[in-house]
Order: sequence, then structure tokens, then C-alpha cells
Amino acid sequence: MFELFAVGLEMQKRMIDAQMQGVEAARDMVEAAQRQVEGNIAAAQANEAGLSAMKKWMSLWGMRP
Repeated sequence: MFELFAVGLEMQKRMIDAQMQGVEAARDMVEAAQRQVEGNIAAAQANEAGLSAMKKWMSLWGMRP
């Protein structure tokens, strides 16, 4: 009787461990997505700064952007 109970607890523990690994993997994917969004925002800001600098340079030389 106790052996069956121990086997059941071990199976339950393994299921919980497997679920926790899934949760950790999902958390890692969310963190990676957040870092990607931050990188994209930085790239967009750099692009805007470069465009602004180019417009200023063209204005300096009398060109219309």
C-alpha cells in the first residue's frame, strides 16, 4: 500500500518538474522577446537620429529633403 503511494507521489513529482521546465522555458522566451523589442526600439531611434542628421546636412548644403 505504501509502495503504491510512494510511486504515485514520485509520478506526481515528475509531472510537476516537467511543468516547471515548461514554465521556465516560456519565461525565457518572454525575456528574449522583450530584449528583441528593446533592440528594435533602439534601432528605430538610431534610424530617426540618422535621418534627422541627413536632413540637417542636406539643409546645410541648400538641398531640399
